[in-house]
Amino acid sequence: MERENHWLTRMLNVQGIESIGKGIMMLIHSILAHEFKGLLYIMSASLMFLIITPKFMFAHYRRKLLFIFILFLLTCFYIGYEDIDPLLYGLHLTPVSLALAALFEGLLPGICTWLAFNLCTLLYLQIYSVPTIIGSTMMLAAGLILHYKQVLQSTYLKIFLMSLLLITVYLAGYLFFFDQWDQVQGVEVVIAVIGTYLSSMYVSYIYHHVKNQERMREELFRAEKYQVIGQLAASISHEIRNPLTTAQGFLQLMNRKNLTPEQIQTYRNYAASGIEQANSIITDYLNYAKPTVEVARPLYVQEELDTVVPMVSPLCLLSKVEVVVQHLSQKPMYIMGESKKFQQSLLNIMKNAVESMPDGGTLKVTTWSDNEGVHIHIKDTGVGMSDYQIKRIGMPFYTTKEKGTGLGLMVVISLVKSMNGTISYYSRPDEGTTCVLQYKQVHL
Repeated sequence: MERENHWLTRMLNVQGIESIGKGIMMLIHSILAHEFKGLLYIMSASLMFLIITPKFMFAHYRRKLLFIFILFLLTCFYIGYEDIDPLLYGLHLTPVSLALAALFEGLLPGICTWLAFNLCTLLYLQIYSVPTIIGSTMMLAAGLILHYKQVLQSTYLKIFLMSLLLITVYLAGYLFFFDQWDQVQGVEVVIAVIGTYLSSMYVSYIYHHVKNQERMREELFRAEKYQVIGQLAASISHEIRNPLTTAQGFLQLMNRKNLTPEQIQTYRNYAASGIEQANSIITDYLNYAKPTVEVARPLYVQEELDTVVPMVSPLCLLSKVEVVVQHLSQKPMYIMGESKKFQQSLLNIMKNAVESMPDGGTLKVTTWSDNEGVHIHIKDTGVGMSDYQIKRIGMPFYTTKEKGTGLGLMVVISLVKSMNGTISYYSRPDEGTTCVLQYKQVHL
């Protein structure tokens, strides 16, 4: 009988221990579930804010207002759809969120976050309002001090330590004024505090990492703006140099002896045309910030090309390059575009071809049309290019010339595309280069 009573006692003790263990496990599971849900809401708000509002695209005050709106929206969702645990709301969700807002975003988001959580505490969790208000006030003050000391420029280790410091400040104020110990279990408080520290570490790491990415994007955006300014300045000088070189060449030709009045007048007209083209390019770049809608008109390809050839003739003469033009199609060929842009493209390509023949050679321009459109082949007998060089054609500041800017072909490609054309290059070292232009033909 005594053995049976002893065995029964042991069984009851074992069952009691198991029951306590299951109770503790259920408690831990409940705490972790609530903390995980709260953490998801915090991360959702953070990611929404960082993705929607890149710093370099939105004014400072607009970012702050959007932060407040996202906070308000997710707070409404959390209160309306989640089962709130008062203790975890005060020990976990409030300090992690407030630390994030005060430390990383500053005064206005920090105050609004402080107000939002304290109002929710007063309205829904009255029994924990005093420790929440005191702890959050201490945390807000410390967080704003750290924020305006520019700790965000520090390494993550310092940010990590600052986050833990803010959590400690909050928990110290909260637990010191917490007077409901008879309604909670000690293990519940311990688990909640540990979860709060871990959540703060995780959130601060993610937020700091994304903020660094945001700063890098901002720096890249500024660098791109400066690069555009540099490209614009270099492109202007490059494009103006072409017509001015043409004008200079014709003016030099006018100094020759035994020129007829007709030749002098022709050279004078070409020189004036080059200066006029340079002035037109300057006007185009000055209007670049306020682009105007230009109506494309049919361009007579043979006539446009015959206008460009005399412009490059002085350079060909100085470089001992022979220009050969062949129009294989007898019928007039028309494309839609702008005369100045079309001539500028041809002039750039032909000038590059001539400069690739320092010892002289032949520049052959061939045009024809078929069912695919109008074709213009500009072929030289110069130094040619490798496959690597061909792949880099049109990249800003890439050039094979000593004094080139690398922007000429970039402008040409842009002009050709603006007239719905295509451009391609075929070349081999020491065998010359062929530039192929193709446009959609217009039938008049």
